Amino acid sequence: MSSVFASTETKAEAQPAKTVNDIQGHWAEGVLKEWQQKGYLSGFEDGSLKPNGKITRAELAVLINKSFDFQQTSNVTFKDVKSSNWFNQDVAKAVAAGYMKGYTDQTFKPNNAVSRQELAVIIANLLKLSPSDTADRLPDTKNSPVWSKGALGAVIDAGLMNGQDQKFRPLDSASRAEAVSVLDRASKLKDTYTVSYNKAGVYGPASGTETVKGSVKINAPGVTLQNTVIEGNLVLGEGIGEGDVFLKGVTVKGTTTVNGGGKNSVHFEDSVLVTVIVNKKDGSIRIVTEGATSVQQITLQSGARLEESNLTGSGFGNVSLSDQLPANSLITLAGTFETVDVIATSIRVDLTSGSIQALNVASSAGHADIQLAAGTSVNAMILNAIANVTGTGSIGTATINASGVTIAQTPGNVVVGGNVQATVNGRTVGNTSGTTSGGGGSSNSGGGTPSVPSAVYGFGGTITDVNDLPVANMTIKFRKGVGAISGDVAATVVTDAEGKYTVVVPPGIYTGELVKAGFITTYVVGVSLTDRYNPDQDATAIKVPAADELRIVLTWGEKPRDEDSHLLGPTPNQHSFHTWYGGKQYYYGDKLYADLDHDDVDSYGPETTTIRKTVDGTYTFYVHNYSGNFDGTQTLRNSNAKVEVYSGNSATPLKIYHIPVGYGDELYWNVFNMVVNGSDIQFQDKNELTSVAPTHELPEYSNISAAPELNNITAVNNVGPHDTLTVKGLFPGDKVKLYHDEFVFYSDPVAESSDTAIIQDLDFYPLGETIYVSVISPGLIESPWVEVRVLPEEGSDIPNTTLENELQKVNDHVVVPGLTTVGDSVYLTNSEMNEKAELEIIHFEPVTVQDTVYLELDAASNEIKLLQFNTSGEPIQYRATVKVTVGQESDTKVVTITLPTLREALNETIFAVESLENVLILSDADKHSIETAREIYNNNDAAEEALIEALKDMCSIWKFYTNRS
Repeated sequence: MSSVFASTETKAEAQPAKTVNDIQGHWAEGVLKEWQQKGYLSGFEDGSLKPNGKITRAELAVLINKSFDFQQTSNVTFKDVKSSNWFNQDVAKAVAAGYMKGYTDQTFKPNNAVSRQELAVIIANLLKLSPSDTADRLPDTKNSPVWSKGALGAVIDAGLMNGQDQKFRPLDSASRAEAVSVLDRASKLKDTYTVSYNKAGVYGPASGTETVKGSVKINAPGVTLQNTVIEGNLVLGEGIGEGDVFLKGVTVKGTTTVNGGGKNSVHFEDSVLVTVIVNKKDGSIRIVTEGATSVQQITLQSGARLEESNLTGSGFGNVSLSDQLPANSLITLAGTFETVDVIATSIRVDLTSGSIQALNVASSAGHADIQLAAGTSVNAMILNAIANVTGTGSIGTATINASGVTIAQTPGNVVVGGNVQATVNGRTVGNTSGTTSGGGGSSNSGGGTPSVPSAVYGFGGTITDVNDLPVANMTIKFRKGVGAISGDVAATVVTDAEGKYTVVVPPGIYTGELVKAGFITTYVVGVSLTDRYNPDQDATAIKVPAADELRIVLTWGEKPRDEDSHLLGPTPNQHSFHTWYGGKQYYYGDKLYADLDHDDVDSYGPETTTIRKTVDGTYTFYVHNYSGNFDGTQTLRNSNAKVEVYSGNSATPLKIYHIPVGYGDELYWNVFNMVVNGSDIQFQDKNELTSVAPTHELPEYSNISAAPELNNITAVNNVGPHDTLTVKGLFPGDKVKLYHDEFVFYSDPVAESSDTAIIQDLDFYPLGETIYVSVISPGLIESPWVEVRVLPEEGSDIPNTTLENELQKVNDHVVVPGLTTVGDSVYLTNSEMNEKAELEIIHFEPVTVQDTVYLELDAASNEIKLLQFNTSGEPIQYRATVKVTVGQESDTKVVTITLPTLREALNETIFAVESLENVLILSDADKHSIETAREIYNNNDAAEEALIEALKDMCSIWKFYTNRS
């Protein structure tokens, strides 16, 4: 057995790699030696690497796990992967990482050779590359199956794989040298960006969310990224130029850097961005926040226009105009801004509409030109350096701490620091003692020395629930210190109708206790600064669960920044589900059973998981240190984490768990198991820290229905239309789908007390045939079909194989189905030929067309292929002469083939795809595609290209849901 890419079954101590001599002069010699030195390759027992040999699925998994340092395992139950196998742990890691999966027959096929197209799919999954249509450009990939075609284009675009002589060779087995070379390139690409979008288009799912574990780069104009959670950073590159980019429903947990985009816009719609840095060289960029967008911190290193439009979220939070801004840069603001900090020197800030809560000019800035347009307002303006304020916008309080400041308006209040003189509305204010004036006028005319009031410190924020709705009338009791949940109360405030609060307290860190009937007691941490008001000290309030729900609440300290809740539990069909940030909701049918309803990524929590509907069995709850422990200070043990479990509508926790303390850098806290048996709930306390994530005893849930077992399927072929199909081993609500001849049949749903579905009154062919059987479970997509051989009718005196009988299986007339796409074969038989019979097309010719070739006989496969859709406007006929041979006998038959028009084919395909909605739940994107295709069909003036694209879309949807591509 090979040990090049896998551990041997019995291996004592690691031995030094043996000297190899079969890679000298090989094209991959360099990378193979490099990987040997890294310890990724150990060679065969004779010291060779066999670079041109085939690589198996198990060997590839070992290579990937080593080079990408995957450690987390998943519970695998493949029939051909036993605990004693040398590759067991690596298969478990591959499944956990998500880059490899098993087959529908519950096997992994670890010893199967990996083809080049399979390698492309695995690499695309590994790096989460976006699908690409580049495969259409190569002759041997343009007709590749749907499951691999997008991945083929993606790896070609990324420069990870290519072909020779304009051929990719997708079906060829990948060699060991090829696998190592591709993985070496992939590991280097991983270190830059996990996903790159270099072509205009819409990326991300139409509904739900997709999570990218690394960083993303957009480097082309016209890109829309939607419904995506980016765990790393996002870069809007210079390749965008002056074009537009749209983020819709995107969450970026790292830093968003904007280096490209034009005057017309970078749009953030319904998105959550923590930190944004803008550095567009020419300063001509417009960034717009729309809908429920929130940007916690945005730093401008170049000129820009920041605009809020149709906003329901918080929009831009803190705006920092950094000292890297070039002199004379123009910053234009339009919207409602919490704070704007001016640190740069000699820049211009224009507030064209809206308001600023607090505008601060740092002492290191100076010579800022601030223009306030009519109708705008600044509530508090603190000027610590020379600035010139003009316009007709209003100012609430202006605090002037630097001489030479000029304000054209009359603020509501003016506070002037000691030894400071300034000009306000043409009048000199301030002296060496300091002045306080109201209404903008100097009040230093009376006797005595006016005193400068003490600085006002404090902070504020918004309290929302897990649905981001404001929580009004919530009392917040603030105590001095981190984690101060008892003792003297420093201040008490109540949120307003918008959930907002403001508290005035001396500088320091405060812990606020959130109290309101119907809510669990949780906390907010706020910081009062020494130099300015501190907004955005927000928190999420957690409601008590409903009467029939369980809620798990995780809270922790400042570090690690991001702790993640994971819940494993049983499903009604004896699988297991997993809720976490990558899959926040678990549905069975149309019912929500469990969800991560609030995911906190910015210290403290709370993070909540709710079990909406229980299923008898065992639940496991654990916590993952997503932030890692790279600097040694962010261990779980030091996080002061706590888990509380609430049941029903009680605000008193049913169970409380405190994380164990001490030394250790484990990444997982296994908190508890919970055993549910009807209304009885028993907790099994774990409360242990581990380096490996807990797993569930049941196989993981999938949104694809489980395929029926062949030995549970019985097809009875009686005389006449009295045949039956029986399928056992099913679950209540399951339906059986039968593909028979050109028809599709469905069973009734399996009854609550049964495991069997029966389809009756069928009429199989007397000589037997092949049928295809699948299962559709409630709320899931159709399973892969299982091929079933139907035996001849009992008592039939017709021989199984005669020339006459086999010739009857060849149709006299064939109409090419609308679901046939370019490159597909056109079948001339009505049932499967007997293995003893041979069919050969000996002549093929057009009947009604001569100039354009639509159908062609492929000599290699002896099959008729569709070369292009019929755009002639009239049905086209061909004629094929078929020779059937059985033993020493043979005969011929002439078959007429009709190719429908493009419109006819589209109409037929639309009807077929629409029929799927009767038994399947289609995605919103697919429903929209169907509606679009119908509109195109109904438009008599629709362009030929539009009709073709609509037909391709319909065929793709059909093949995806029926698994018959």
